[in-house]
Amino acid sequence: MNLKRFLTFKTIVEEGSFLKASQKLYCTQSTVTFQIKQLEQDLSLQLFEKIGRKMVLTQAGERILPYVYELTRVMENIEGTAQQESSEPTGELKVLVAETQLAYKMANVLKEFRIRAPKVRLSLQSQNCYQIRDELIADKADLGVFYRVGNDDALKVHEFKEEPLVLVASPQLKGMDLQKRDQHFDLGFISNGPKCLFRQTFESTIQERNITIDNMIELSSINTIKNCVEGNIGISYLPRFTVEKELQEGCLQELKFTDEPQMIKPRCGYHAGKCVTPAMEVFIDCMRNEY
Repeated sequence: MNLKRFLTFKTIVEEGSFLKASQKLYCTQSTVTFQIKQLEQDLSLQLFEKIGRKMVLTQAGERILPYVYELTRVMENIEGTAQQESSEPTGELKVLVAETQLAYKMANVLKEFRIRAPKVRLSLQSQNCYQIRDELIADKADLGVFYRVGNDDALKVHEFKEEPLVLVASPQLKGMDLQKRDQHFDLGFISNGPKCLFRQTFESTIQERNITIDNMIELSSINTIKNCVEGNIGISYLPRFTVEKELQEGCLQELKFTDEPQMIKPRCGYHAGKCVTPAMEVFIDCMRNEY
């Protein structure tokens, strides 16, 4: 069997279409279609079926998918071992990054990585920490930069310096004390979705104190969240490094929330069974230099 056809199959599943897979693999869509037809003939199985305008996995395709991931991991490990004998990292590196890290911490890491590994094709995506963990466990990405959300025994991780969380509000907001128990506040809490680690930490703390808040405002962008807090639409709980500038300039105020700051620890992880390629080593080293 042609191993390249299995890689094409995996890429279609990850990218969601034959067209996007062809773009990722730098070939024509007809080439991708031909390779899948050949693979289906090799296996005597139908791997995709057309539903509406989309090609979706058949049950047979879903059953062999875990084995395809295992096969491609072995291929990548062989390639990684071979690369270690070369003087310069090459190939592709897919990195998933939590939004706060991507927006506020990654610029210098990426700059150094581009200097040290100019031949590597870097794919960078922003996702929440649960998605990053799950994608790494499924071996659908090379590296993830995220915060611990539990159940990651299948990963190898490098941890970095802890960062404090801070509760912020508009300077217009007066007399609010969330350290007292048994209260209700007629204001909004502004954050990402339910799987946001900062939101979960905040909600867990106020629940212990029997504090309720009037409404929850979910936004996807940290900058939009900060703008809404500045406009006195609500409060938010964020890593201090994301609001340091606004706190210094007086655009935001810090509200007392805990006696000692609650901390988060950024980490860079990858599947424990994955061979660490030179490109992965360089990226992790760039993080050590900046973090």
